[in-house]
Amino acid sequence: MAILSNVKLADRIEVPTQRTLTDSGQMHVPCAFARTGSQEYSAKSLGLSDLDPKEAVTVWRDEADVFAEDSMSTFRSAPVTIGHPKDADGKAIAVTADNSEELQVGMLEGMPARVEDTLTGTLILSSQKAIDALEDGTQELSAGYVCDIEEIDGKYFQRNIRANHIAIVAKGRAGSACRVADEEEVLVADEAHKLVVDELESVKADLEVQKQLVVDFKDTVEKSELATEKLKVELADAVTAASEGVIERCQVIEDARLIADMRDLGSTSIADIKLLVVEDQMPDKDFKGKSEPYIAAMFEILVDSSKGETPMGKLLSKQETHVTIDAKSVNKVEAARSRMITRQKSGK
Repeated sequence: MAILSNVKLADRIEVPTQRTLTDSGQMHVPCAFARTGSQEYSAKSLGLSDLDPKEAVTVWRDEADVFAEDSMSTFRSAPVTIGHPKDADGKAIAVTADNSEELQVGMLEGMPARVEDTLTGTLILSSQKAIDALEDGTQELSAGYVCDIEEIDGKYFQRNIRANHIAIVAKGRAGSACRVADEEEVLVADEAHKLVVDELESVKADLEVQKQLVVDFKDTVEKSELATEKLKVELADAVTAASEGVIERCQVIEDARLIADMRDLGSTSIADIKLLVVEDQMPDKDFKGKSEPYIAAMFEILVDSSKGETPMGKLLSKQETHVTIDAKSVNKVEAARSRMITRQKSGK
């Protein structure tokens, strides 16, 4: 990192004009005369002896330096000149008490103010020559000052800016952003730039909102798809379970009809149907307190037997089973139910 001290520089910025003339003939005109950002200088003007003197070097002006209080205060009542003062050899010179009468054509009124990225104020021109220059179209401004140049990783920065004068020039290094204000336009370049920046920021913000909406919508769709798939699986499982239950019930009812000629079972549960059949076919046994799996196993034995698939089944298939039904019973289901209820009441 290198620092060059007390480098004399002249920045330019064009001036818009809202000009007013006093009774004494002075012109008051609002202006912007310095800004942040980057500007180009020759290596020679920066005192960079290791570079080609004519090489253009970009120098950055950070807002921390441009708007530093001790820097801004040096512009208080700064003298105004036409062009940057030079000596007989063409070398830039400062405005001093010794030469101000010859060089000064006006002054900055009081302290400058910050407006976004520029230093602004009001010029008071007391020289007809300066007023004529503005009227003839010389409307850009260039601040004359000394500063330190600091090099950081190959980039150059202005530090410790100290003002000397503000020059009225045909074309300033800072461009049209620094100029006097016309009646119809006040810092037009700055305003246009601000509008563009604001619009870009607005568009950027809208894009971010739209991007988030797309992400949220995609997330919602993915969650909805997952929920739909889950519902499909649950529905398929429910249908399968229901189908299996219906099939099982139909099979048990059919087996009860074949084994015990039981009909009109209505809403009787599968477990109760199996118990009714087992009790009907094995009236001498007490099935009270037997577990449901036990009853189911006995029912399966009866089913297999009825189909002749076991020795007992083959034996039963050669015989006829006769069951005497009470005259008040309408079928064997009711008879079996009556026996089960009777046993439950007697505690057997």
